[in-house]
Amino acid sequence: MNSYYESCIAEIKRLMSEDKIQLAHEMICQELSMPYIPSDVLDLLDELKKDCLSSMDVPVKNVEIEKLISGNTYAKEKAVSVLEGMNLRLYHEEVQQLLLAEDLLDEFKGELIEALMEQRIDEPYQIIKEGFQITFVPSAILPSSEDETLQEAQVLFDQWFSNDNPSFYHFCMRLLEQETLETRPFDFTDIEADSLAKSIVRLVLNAFGQSDQFEAFVRIHKLQDIAETPLNIEKRGENNE
Repeated sequence: MNSYYESCIAEIKRLMSEDKIQLAHEMICQELSMPYIPSDVLDLLDELKKDCLSSMDVPVKNVEIEKLISGNTYAKEKAVSVLEGMNLRLYHEEVQQLLLAEDLLDEFKGELIEALMEQRIDEPYQIIKEGFQITFVPSAILPSSEDETLQEAQVLFDQWFSNDNPSFYHFCMRLLEQETLETRPFDFTDIEADSLAKSIVRLVLNAFGQSDQFEAFVRIHKLQDIAETPLNIEKRGENNE
């Protein structure tokens, strides 16, 4: 472990020993948001985060969370943001209310599901997807880091755009992240990576006003026989109407 991480871990442990759990948790989350973390450090940060969460009894009063959940769409989105940093085992009912809220977009529900997955919650939850009520267990969902389709799609974007067009590459990666959130609690194991990547490229070209370049892109990368994947981000809001 290099000196930076040694100092960082020492500071986190100091905050925890002084019962400054919220500050320690925020510091851990900040480090975990970095694009690259050594595997040994990542494991240690994950353990420290779990320790923090188990010590954060009720960081926000239930009445405040309930007020947000019963509010308008913006309030519900704020409730998701607040809950993401909390021990969700203490807020099963509140999380369930948000997952079934008709006016909360699937992207925000996906963020909440990702938080449940990260905390390895093994209690069942329900969500409505395309008119069907789905029951799922967060800890059983395949995370993005282990989903071969998502990993392969990222590799394709890297090969196609990272050197020549980094802004296009980052846009594709952002839409892939949004598609992941919109799709939760499902994974992408039944979808081909090149099909998913092709669909996202088309959407980005449309956003850039370059839809006329899509056929050339498909021809250059020999994707003519690859069927596109219907994207949930193109249907966003439909499941909430």
